[in-house]
Amino acid sequence: MLMNSVSAVNLQQKTMMMCAAVPQIVASRVWMLATSPMNPTLQQKEIFTMVEEKQKAFVDSISDINLQIMSSQSVLLNKWMSSCQRFMLGHYHAFNSFENDIDEETIKILDKGISPYAATVKVNQKRLNR
Repeated sequence: MLMNSVSAVNLQQKTMMMCAAVPQIVASRVWMLATSPMNPTLQQKEIFTMVEEKQKAFVDSISDINLQIMSSQSVLLNKWMSSCQRFMLGHYHAFNSFENDIDEETIKILDKGISPYAATVKVNQKRLNR
């Protein structure tokens, strides 16, 4: 089952931590931009940083997802072929765990997609809390 695995719980925790931190980061940035109208250099730097980090996280996320998809396809193909061989040898329950294998590979793909964003949020949170 998808939600019982350790990796699924880790993904949920990472996502929840990120979702809880984002409003704090946005509030910190809005406050910084609103209270430093006499410092356009600081404002421009912060705005540039916001755009740049989102672009980088997006590119990293897409790249990591694609690499993990290729890896997961290979893993699942090997497990499928192994299950086919076991089934032909009379092991009629050979495919019973294949659903769990798909779930685990899916979690890996989702984790690769969210990790760049979560890392960026963590760095921002530390930087803006100073």
